[in-house]
Amino acid sequence: MEFLLGLAIIVIILLILGFGPDVIILGAVILLGALTALTEIFFLYCDVRLIFSKRRSAVFTRIAKHGKAKYESAFYMTEAGELPNIFPCEVIMRNRLYDPEKTVKVHIDAGKRFVYDRNALLTILFGTLLGALLCVLIAAGLFLLYGGRP
Repeated sequence: MEFLLGLAIIVIILLILGFGPDVIILGAVILLGALTALTEIFFLYCDVRLIFSKRRSAVFTRIAKHGKAKYESAFYMTEAGELPNIFPCEVIMRNRLYDPEKTVKVHIDAGKRFVYDRNALLTILFGTLLGALLCVLIAAGLFLLYGGRP
């Protein structure tokens, strides 16, 4: 709710300053494109980290916060010790996804600071593909709408 109120105040201020609705919409689309591009860069960084990771067997041990993280992660016992997953743990299907009696395959980060479990791999895959698609669509839309105008 606060986000929408802040957004409304920003739009009102821009209208008072004399910006037209088309300029405000263009700015919003450019901002959305920049945020999408930054998200895509994050997922590409994760892709590169995955290339240098090693696939190993691990056993789920617990769910807890690690370091200064504000979210809970799944921890896995690996040959490098107990390591947290890079992404937050799933909340809805926690009992089905994290079974302490089952050995799973994880990718251990090259720096041995964290692991990528199956959920992290799917998140990175879909994030990379969806982010790339959205970046292309936003860029194509901007080019088609504003490409030839001064």
